[in-house]
Amino acid sequence: MSVVSGRLPPLGVLLVEDSVSDARLLAESFRDAGGEQEVIIRTVRTLAEAAVEMSRYSFTCVLVDLGLPDGRGIGNVEVLRAVDRSAAIVVLTGLDDEHLAAEAIRLGAQEYLVKGQLDGAKMVRLLRHAIERNKQVHELEDQRHREFHRASHDSLTGLANRELFYDRVRQMLAQSQRSGRSFAICYLDLDGFKRVNDQHGHAVGDQLLIRVAEVLNESVRMSDTVARVGGDEFLILLWPVDDQAESANVARRLRERVMAIRQIADCPIELDASVGVVFHPQHGDTLDLLLERSDRAMYQIKRNGGGVAVYDGLTLDSPQRVAGLKIELTQALENDQFSLLFHPWIDAAQELFIGVEALLRWDRANGVQRPDEFLRGAEASGRLGDIGLHVAVKAFYQWRAWRDLGVSVTHISVNLSAAELTDAQYIESLYAVSQSAGVRPEEVRLEIPMPAFEGENTHLMLAQMRRARDMGFGLVLDQFGPDGQSFKWLCSMQFDGLKLGRHVLRAINEEGLQGPMRRFASAALGAAGAMGIPVIATGVETVDDRVTLQMMGCVLMQGQLFCGFEQASDLPARLAQRPPGL
Repeated sequence: MSVVSGRLPPLGVLLVEDSVSDARLLAESFRDAGGEQEVIIRTVRTLAEAAVEMSRYSFTCVLVDLGLPDGRGIGNVEVLRAVDRSAAIVVLTGLDDEHLAAEAIRLGAQEYLVKGQLDGAKMVRLLRHAIERNKQVHELEDQRHREFHRASHDSLTGLANRELFYDRVRQMLAQSQRSGRSFAICYLDLDGFKRVNDQHGHAVGDQLLIRVAEVLNESVRMSDTVARVGGDEFLILLWPVDDQAESANVARRLRERVMAIRQIADCPIELDASVGVVFHPQHGDTLDLLLERSDRAMYQIKRNGGGVAVYDGLTLDSPQRVAGLKIELTQALENDQFSLLFHPWIDAAQELFIGVEALLRWDRANGVQRPDEFLRGAEASGRLGDIGLHVAVKAFYQWRAWRDLGVSVTHISVNLSAAELTDAQYIESLYAVSQSAGVRPEEVRLEIPMPAFEGENTHLMLAQMRRARDMGFGLVLDQFGPDGQSFKWLCSMQFDGLKLGRHVLRAINEEGLQGPMRRFASAALGAAGAMGIPVIATGVETVDDRVTLQMMGCVLMQGQLFCGFEQASDLPARLAQRPPGL
């Protein structure tokens, strides 16, 4: 760290420069400037180190080179702004890169500095101007945000109000026509709120509404919208969603999180929620129709004691349905009706396949079913753990067979659910299966989805995950996205991989490279890189997707561009080839 003394308040400067000689010259130039202002310079050599430093300390200004070992071009500016938007950013560039510097200013940098062209005194003045410009920009942005927020948000909870929510739905209706993507609306009504008001007073009731708003916001993605539209009524727009099962699962998670609120201001709380779900376009293609049907579904399930109802009549599985499904699943296990498909992921830099994910399918008489169509019923029937071990047996023995054939891919991954991770014996059984198959745990990656961390048994899950690591299994945090406390769970233990959810890349494509999802993805890459965690982007379907990710510094990818879902017999030949799409 270098310090240049003076009499004005000090400037805290982070210098991100991999050239030792350039960094030394810059520090000496500031030192030679002397003057009335102290300049405290902290130097790092990589973008990942800069992200860590900016998360620990508050810097007045950041000087960043556009050519770093782990980040090149104007994307460096976006990564640092995603970490701390309050710091002024000055780009360091050479004579032949001034056009890039100008583009970086358009994306949020305040100034650029051509190496070797300015003396120390001029550089200090340039930093002051950049800091002042950054301050003015933030003041204008804050003022505009406050004015918009007052007009479009609920004054008590800070959520979107009815008008803003309706406007967002209209935007999604138009966007869906262009993109073909679907969305869902959840109409959530609190059960028991009136009782809280009557027993504890309106002040406690208001605090409860604020807490419900916080819980709902923490439980959805950045691309979703939560609104308060009545005293105890909330609307949630889920964009995008792939099918009704996904939207119903989100609705169930929201209800569970609301029910977990047990105390407000030392007052015991008993709260439930009824949620009606509609899915566009199946349940309507206008705002009014979707709202009317979500309201009808909500009241249908409220009359039955609370829960989640999809408009077309689907509710939580009845006891009769669960019993029937248990019989079907038992027969499926006995008759070997569960099969696997395999989906590899690649290293785009090395142009190699490096891992394979095992995916479950149920070969039923009426067609092949994906896991999201039956796993909730399997959990309710008590057969989910048996199915998971059945998958592990097939996957591990297949992996051993490929290895004996000389297939050089290093890892196989299997997906785990929250129910499996809260079973105290499941990891032990998984280890026994790997030993029986002759597969070392170090060759196995266990993929844990982010939604699994939303339940009440997270402490049990974490204990089993640590047990799995002690046995040698690798852990991959799956479906990672800007959902609630993603970074908290990323730091909860040492992971061996992080998978960006498919919705992250979709949102980047829809919002553009200056959108909030691009900034989130850059921050995730920087944070994971600083912790030594590889990041795998999923849902890569086009060459443009691949190029975008590589520009951001992400080289591990999975998607249809490189390989589809393959049968076990077809995969060795595919893995022996160079991945397409590179």
